[in-house]
Amino acid sequence: MSDATFQQQTGISGVHFTAARLTYLGFHAVPTIRNAHGPDLLVSNLDGSKLVSIQVKTTGWAARNRGRGEARKLDHYEWEIGWKNARLDHRRLFFALVDLKDFQELPDIFIVPSKVIFEYFDGGDPTTWTRARYHPEVAIIEPYKNNWDLLRKAIEE
Repeated sequence: MSDATFQQQTGISGVHFTAARLTYLGFHAVPTIRNAHGPDLLVSNLDGSKLVSIQVKTTGWAARNRGRGEARKLDHYEWEIGWKNARLDHRRLFFALVDLKDFQELPDIFIVPSKVIFEYFDGGDPTTWTRARYHPEVAIIEPYKNNWDLLRKAIEE
């Protein structure tokens, strides 16, 4: 499998894993058509009266360590966001940052408001940053880890 095909399959896996998890948690979660402009998932309450949208970004293994030997510890996570998505800031738009962990264990999904991603890249210059990669430190991103209450709250508004 080529690198491009593998990346595409990884992305599709993240969208469907996120949709399955949301459905299990009592939401309607519908993937949009691949490569269509806009969000990857539309998510609503069960009667469909309230909606949020989700941009899914997936990686096979997001966790990054620092240090050597006994000093080695989890330092940060990494996801490719893309400049177009890095510039999004909408109250009802969330990012689902999926760490598949190569399916060696249950993947984690970080539910992050678009404003957080926008502020991370605000002032960034695509001409000097060749890629828009999100590298949050553990302490910053951990509150969003599998935090479905953020979506529940947004949908209930």
